[in-house]
Amino acid sequence: MSLVNQHSKLRRGSILVLSAVFMVFVLGMAAFTADFGYMQVSKTRLRAAVDAAALAAIDELSSDEAAMNQSVTDLLSANGYDTTSSDLVVTAEYGNWDIDARVFTAGSVFNTADAIRISVVDNGIPAFFGPVFGEDGYSAGAEAVATLASTVPRDIVVVIDCSTSMDANMSNGLTRMENTKDAATAMVDELLPEDRVGLAVFSWKDPARNRWEKTGRPETDLDFDKTDTLDRIDDLEDGFYTSGTNVAGGLRAGLDVILADPNPRPPIGIDDPLPEQIIVLMTDGQTNKPEPYPVPNDGPTGTLPPPPYKKKPKYKSNTSVTKWSNTIKARDIKLHVITLGASAHSSLMVNAASPDEDDTTYYHHVANGGSDAENLLEVFRTIGIGNHGPKLVK
Repeated sequence: MSLVNQHSKLRRGSILVLSAVFMVFVLGMAAFTADFGYMQVSKTRLRAAVDAAALAAIDELSSDEAAMNQSVTDLLSANGYDTTSSDLVVTAEYGNWDIDARVFTAGSVFNTADAIRISVVDNGIPAFFGPVFGEDGYSAGAEAVATLASTVPRDIVVVIDCSTSMDANMSNGLTRMENTKDAATAMVDELLPEDRVGLAVFSWKDPARNRWEKTGRPETDLDFDKTDTLDRIDDLEDGFYTSGTNVAGGLRAGLDVILADPNPRPPIGIDDPLPEQIIVLMTDGQTNKPEPYPVPNDGPTGTLPPPPYKKKPKYKSNTSVTKWSNTIKARDIKLHVITLGASAHSSLMVNAASPDEDDTTYYHHVANGGSDAENLLEVFRTIGIGNHGPKLVK
């Protein structure tokens, strides 16, 4: 055999060895890619299921521990997990959530719990190419903490546009006023016993005024008993007061409800949270009637100047809205603004609402369309739930 043939055979042998090594490398990469990808999908799916289970379980804090555990089982099963399998390790704990430290502490007394932690480990994730390298399966874990969140008491004043334009129909065939009444009632129904609620409306024809006859009017005082406010909301009709839209007058009337509180809350204790004050104003039109500007200015002490309200100075309706929203927010009162329909959507109302903070939206626009009634209802309900509702914190 010639030297050339020997070298050729050696080269062929080397190529076979290299090919075998390369194939092992390719299989390894395939195993890594396929199994790693499936692992990530499995982790994402498990996390979503655990999040859903935690949110479902937190609703059972008003029931008992058995109901809490059952809700976890039901949600995991609904998401395709066999809770009877030995591969699935589920731990459900109740306890308390420290908002400042962002720490969950498991508790021993169910009735004092305000948070739930759900931990799930799935040891049954299959390996597709892993057995080539002796790996039969993988494990993934997920944890979620849900809490009832803030229990800060709230004083909420609802301010409703009662101008004649509220008789326009929405997509469900009911008028804007009828849908607003239903939505405002749903919001009040979401409040907790420690929350108080009052009502103001606009535009109201004040016979004591001259040119400025269209304004806002307080209707019910802040009260823990929501009955008076709910009854008064139910009594409102389309165009209950008059035509014309004095949004600033509504803002001023809402502020009056807070400032004229006949039964202020008892003194706050050292460990008691300060109550949160909120005004929720809803309108379906552009402001076209002015309110006298607050005096001495639109800061934290601004109030309505004394009558009579004559033709001079000539107040501007847009400026009135800005100044009265400023004096409300300067008092640390949160101002939600809900606008309904195309004619009410303007930068003026966006700027009137409180600035967004902590992912809280204070301006809400409900556009005309097939789901306008449902959207209006959801906006009011969401405000009513506020920070009291369950949410994931970890």
